[in-house]
Amino acid sequence: MRVSYNWLRDYIEPGLSPDELAERFTLSGIEVGAVQKFGCSLPGVVVGQVLSVEPHPGRSNLTLVASDVGTTVLNIVCGAKNMKAGDKVAVALPGAELPAIGVIRETKIYGAMSSGMLCSAKELGLDLGSAEHILILDDTAVLGAPVEQSLELDDQILHLELTPNRADCLGMLGVAYEVAALTGGKVTMPPLFPPETTENIHGAIRICVQDNDLCPRYTARIVRDVTIKQSPLWMQIKLLKAGIRPINNVVDITNYVMWEFGQPLHAFDLDLLNKDEIIVRRARKDERLVTLDGVERVLDSDVLVIADSLAPIGLAGVMGGENTEISSKTRHVLIEAAGFDPINIRRTARRYNLPSEASQRFEKGVNPEAVLASQNRAALLMAELVGGKVLQGVIDHHTSPTKPPLIMVRPERVNKILGTEIPAETITAILEKLSFVVQPGGTGSLEVTVPLRRADVMMEEDIVEEIARLYGYDKIPVKLPRGELLANRPSLEDRLYGSIREILVSCGYFECITYSFINPGSLARLRLPDDDHRMKTISVQNPFTEEQAIMRTTLLPGLLKVLQHNYSYRELNQMFFEIGAVYEPESLPLEKPPLEKMKLAFATTGLVPEPNWLVPSRNADYFTMKGALEVLLGRLQIKSAAFIPAAIPFAHPTRCAYVKINGEELGFLGQLHPEVAEIWGINQTVTIGEVDLSILARHTDLVPTVTSLPRYPAASRDIAVVVARDILASQLECTIREAGGSIVNQVILFDQYEGKQVPDGKRSLAFSIKYRCEEGTLTEMEINDAQKNIEKVLFELGAVLRT
Repeated sequence: MRVSYNWLRDYIEPGLSPDELAERFTLSGIEVGAVQKFGCSLPGVVVGQVLSVEPHPGRSNLTLVASDVGTTVLNIVCGAKNMKAGDKVAVALPGAELPAIGVIRETKIYGAMSSGMLCSAKELGLDLGSAEHILILDDTAVLGAPVEQSLELDDQILHLELTPNRADCLGMLGVAYEVAALTGGKVTMPPLFPPETTENIHGAIRICVQDNDLCPRYTARIVRDVTIKQSPLWMQIKLLKAGIRPINNVVDITNYVMWEFGQPLHAFDLDLLNKDEIIVRRARKDERLVTLDGVERVLDSDVLVIADSLAPIGLAGVMGGENTEISSKTRHVLIEAAGFDPINIRRTARRYNLPSEASQRFEKGVNPEAVLASQNRAALLMAELVGGKVLQGVIDHHTSPTKPPLIMVRPERVNKILGTEIPAETITAILEKLSFVVQPGGTGSLEVTVPLRRADVMMEEDIVEEIARLYGYDKIPVKLPRGELLANRPSLEDRLYGSIREILVSCGYFECITYSFINPGSLARLRLPDDDHRMKTISVQNPFTEEQAIMRTTLLPGLLKVLQHNYSYRELNQMFFEIGAVYEPESLPLEKPPLEKMKLAFATTGLVPEPNWLVPSRNADYFTMKGALEVLLGRLQIKSAAFIPAAIPFAHPTRCAYVKINGEELGFLGQLHPEVAEIWGINQTVTIGEVDLSILARHTDLVPTVTSLPRYPAASRDIAVVVARDILASQLECTIREAGGSIVNQVILFDQYEGKQVPDGKRSLAFSIKYRCEEGTLTEMEINDAQKNIEKVLFELGAVLRT
């Protein structure tokens, strides 16, 4: 909200400078984002009066203007011809500096001496009129006075950063009431009652409100015999200060009164109304309206319109229509001031992308008491400034008058909430500054009647807030809170889930969240047998769609649906995980709530890492996911995990495994069977996995452990053995560690080979063994003894050394 300091003084004298007032506003809870000077500095530009206008002797397109500037008469060469003798104009004296031109100097133009310059509004930095026309000042301008003073360009604009609840400050009078509360001043209302003719409005127009819910109040006045022209310069300047572009006197008056009262108004050309009738109704399907911005809008029954007997003439509370626009031909005007449903106005403005000053105010709620006052104010200004004749009476359709709320306020509760000891008399004085009516109630309470302009004050706590901000937040003492401080340490589960997310994201995975309800067919697409425990599902009684008909018993369908959706948009490289609950009933139909188990699921497909110039990419497969899971288990300090080959209905028969910790099954991982992947619409390798987080939590130690750096050097030996394909590499690794004893520090499988040199049904596995002793440097003999013992044990296992 832009607040002109000088304009504000029309209603109240703050007794503070603009900067001091801004600080007082901010301390009371209404933030002032900036205090900005309006207009440019114009040193050397004064008010002059045209004495004569003569043609230039050398140029027919120029004139010689004699202008009295109070102390002397200047002869000025001018290209504009819209001024006449007696007009008061802005004269830039020699040496004056204009924003867009620079320094004005006395100069000879085609043989005639020009001692200054007559200025247009554009040259003064004002967005008014045409650049080819001289700005004609009001007759009240003082001859020889600085133009800055005459045009009130030395004004300050306060930019109020209003919160949505303070709609009362979207008008100058509302701001004035706030200033009165802060300073103790008194608000002066502008004149409201226009002179009326003997013709009654009820014989000139018919108003019919068909939807009282969306339009609880509608008022209309008629002004005849108006003359459309520019508004007085003082009004145009005030509108510029508000950030509104002047258009013509009738439209400018409606905008001026809106900025004054915070109540939007609209003016219709009465002669363009069909059958002199206004109907407030919902639009009909596919009705069309060309709004004032020249765009045709297609309407439906969700939109409230102002219509005549033939068609819509405006979007209620948002924008008028071209078909009744005020133009230079307008002679009779109908003024509309109404109250509309805020939610409907907001939806209409958003739907048609038509944010406006009017819709902004209706969305937040206008003051019901301001409707009739603003209507009368606009009619009065049209009578004074437009030469109009105001018809007798006002049509006021008001279905349910709003009563001011009555709130019981307990001073002891006010002080308890604020931690203060404010006397009841002080509380009463503060509320009366806000123009609240305060009466004593029973048992020491106060009965507070809140004016309708303060729609944000609805209960006792709102009154407490008003008291606090006017009393002064800086006066409220700082006190330590009383009560028992409770520990707020995250639970083991929360810390575990947070660690899992952090680890998997560092491995390149992205977390996603899918619905807890799934399509029954998704389990069938996993080729699960009927006796599988995951087929025992809970049906939703009132599902939104078939896609959400049952509660999930596994996270895999949700993740696969995400992969399929992204794959259909050619996102081929995907790595996802999800932490979520699955629901397993103990019996069906349900007799008690199902078991809710937290699971972790993975899904990968495409290349890993994403193709780049530095690191080669490869297809994500079983070992990609196994590596990520091993990193996760290692970071969670689980060192006893085993991967056991398994047959899973929806997995590749030779590329899947169960994951076990100390013999307890944690979950599974493996490549999705190509046929299942095809059913899901993913024509590339997909690897999936799922683990039970409750089992993982039992074996996890979230307390980090550290070991000192080794003091003695390590020795490395490699060994390659040929073994049957059904012997697991992890089994060989365990054998090497046991056979090598405590000096085996690390065992790494670095090669697997199957080829011509290896018999059928067998494979060659090569391990790198690192030996280290924490108590001293190992001797060659100790290392050789350990290596021989490892070879011996591997031989007993059926392994053959490969040389």
